[in-house]
Amino acid sequence: MVMYAQESDAALLDSAELSERLATVLREWMPWLVTLSEAEASVPERPGKWSAKQVIGHLIDSAVNNLGRVVRLQIEPGQSESGYEQVEWVNLQHYAEREWAQVLALWFALNEHMTWTVRHIEKSRLTSVGLIEGESLTLGFLIEDYVAHMQHHLRLMKVWLGTGGEKVRQSSGMDGAGV
Repeated sequence: MVMYAQESDAALLDSAELSERLATVLREWMPWLVTLSEAEASVPERPGKWSAKQVIGHLIDSAVNNLGRVVRLQIEPGQSESGYEQVEWVNLQHYAEREWAQVLALWFALNEHMTWTVRHIEKSRLTSVGLIEGESLTLGFLIEDYVAHMQHHLRLMKVWLGTGGEKVRQSSGMDGAGV
């Protein structure tokens, strides 16, 4: 399992603060994401790589999987959770063929719900331990890593798309007409 965050002492974590971290990511990134046009969101970073639609689709899948983990680890600590086939999930859900606004709305709605759910976790449950893909981790760290994973992908997208998609237009030969 790839980890994106450094583990904090779960006993020092706070559900409201973790929820606010996620809410902050949504507030900071949505204004930029909504500026991307359908064309910009459809162009892969380079051949064989995902488009913005597919990256956000991957983050939707991450939200779905991690929301389940967050709930299950509260119900029964110590559970062993499997990973998921990320590429297959993205391919089978055809995010590349879906309208950008729909993909973005789903991502936002799922993460608003994740924010709500995390805010209501009892502090003592953040220290609950489970196995994810064979790695032992606390519920608190699972949430920290979820947020860091999202930030990682959004930062990479911003680099290859550029502000407002200028890099996409230049690299794909788009002249901006109709974009």
